[in-house]
Amino acid sequence: MNDLLNTFKELGEKYEVPLPDVEDEVERVFSEVLSEKLRADIQVFLQNGSFQIYRFDPEGAFELESKKIPKSVILEAKERLEYRFNCLSTYKIYLDAKKLTKTVVVGVIRRIINKDLCVEFKNEKAVMKKSQHLIGVCPYKHQTPKERPLYRVGMVLPFLVTSVRGEMVHGTPRVIITLSRNSISFPVILLKKFLEEDGIFIKLEPVRRIAGGYTIIKASQKVPKEYIRKVFNLLKEGLIVRY
Repeated sequence: MNDLLNTFKELGEKYEVPLPDVEDEVERVFSEVLSEKLRADIQVFLQNGSFQIYRFDPEGAFELESKKIPKSVILEAKERLEYRFNCLSTYKIYLDAKKLTKTVVVGVIRRIINKDLCVEFKNEKAVMKKSQHLIGVCPYKHQTPKERPLYRVGMVLPFLVTSVRGEMVHGTPRVIITLSRNSISFPVILLKKFLEEDGIFIKLEPVRRIAGGYTIIKASQKVPKEYIRKVFNLLKEGLIVRY
């Protein structure tokens, strides 16, 4: 059984699940599967790396030998554990990705499927290794009209992260990240990012935007022209800042 426990630990490492959580899940899953197979109240405990299995009846508690666990139970437990570890990992990826909502990321177009852009980008705020590089989708309706014929695989572009949500897709948990190029907030957040990187904090509000044409922004004070030029160079559209 020690070899089996090591297998579960390796599985936990694969999904970046901390060891205490791995042990808790192993106890829970084995208790569930054994209870179902034996049609009894079974509780599994891990003590110093060893399995201790107890059957609870009206007459009392009886310890079962771990060596006698059927292979079918072990296989079922492995499948359930991998699914649970995947769910735990996906949830943590979701929490990491959620930090990027309403921020600008720079990504590479990896695929174009039915006119939607599949974009890979780096999450500088990620805690988990699996969420350091994420995939988001910029749907056709969130693309700048004049740019649509120009998008190509391999292009590097900034995008606004508009939403991050979790969904079950065919029974598997997924993190769905939606990106945008034509949001009215995109030029404002981009300009604010450039300013704050240099320690300049100015209140900015979007007034109007024709994506690919121009954007009008209201500012609490004058914005240096070099920052306006940065946004223009990236978006290739006019930027009118009023204060």
